[in-house]
Amino acid sequence: MNLFFKLAYAFFKIGILTVGGGLAMIPIIQHEMVSRGWLDNQQFLDILGIAQMTPGPMSVNTATFVGYRVIGAAHPGSVWIAVAGAVVGTLAVCAPSLICVNLFGAFWNRHRNHPCMIRVFDVLRPLVTGLVITASVLLVLNALWGDSFRDVLKHVPDFRMAGIVALAFVLTAFTKVSPVYILLGGACVGTLFGML
Repeated sequence: MNLFFKLAYAFFKIGILTVGGGLAMIPIIQHEMVSRGWLDNQQFLDILGIAQMTPGPMSVNTATFVGYRVIGAAHPGSVWIAVAGAVVGTLAVCAPSLICVNLFGAFWNRHRNHPCMIRVFDVLRPLVTGLVITASVLLVLNALWGDSFRDVLKHVPDFRMAGIVALAFVLTAFTKVSPVYILLGGACVGTLFGML
């Protein structure tokens, strides 16, 4: 039961401290999960890939998968307890947003043009941009160097993964190819690499 409370606390904290949506949550979720020993960097990257490919908000999907995995690993053989972990993670990450929207929604509507509120959001925009860039850089480093990405200069990157990263970037930034097709293509290439 103690692990359920720790999981709920971790995801409630992530939900209440993150401004800017799912991508801004990635570095915070990674830090929380890895520092607690619930996941290593590669497991987090795998769960993040699954969360990106499944319908729904990425942060909620990540909380669901992490809750399932953490509680399931602590109670092997019991699917229902693992499902309860997924539910706890999902509710905990969503609860702060629901509370804030209900408490501050009316206040925001009345005061959104106030100079103080405008200044707050002027500061939050670059902050969220920095968090998203951090998440992107960490994901690329982890994809290319795996768990040894902290020693980037001492190891050779995985050139197959570098090609996939470059191709995904070019297709996303310079063409009108749907990200859905890019994700599906990446899943097919990953499956092919796994078979080789």
